Amino acid sequence: MLKRVTWFTVGTVVGATGTVVGYLRARELARRHVPENVRDAATRAVGIADSGVRVAIDRGFVLVDGLRTNAETTKQTRKQTEHLLREQLERAGL
Repeated sequence: MLKRVTWFTVGTVVGATGTVVGYLRARELARRHVPENVRDAATRAVGIADSGVRVAIDRGFVLVDGLRTNAETTKQTRKQTEHLLREQLERAGL
């Protein structure tokens, strides 16, 4: 029974080690063989996407601010109109 546990443990350790070493080597090979222009293009694409997102967020803030201003203006206009109507009703004696 102890032999099975020992060999299972050894196999598990060797398998995990081989996986990690293989992953690290593959990652290093990929870094070495990716052309610089691909890396540069990816960097530019990320920069463009980032600036596009920032522009969209800024436009969203402007839109929300405009809606808030419009809502406040509408609220004030309605209050003024209601006040004028109440004054007219009072003058008419109703």
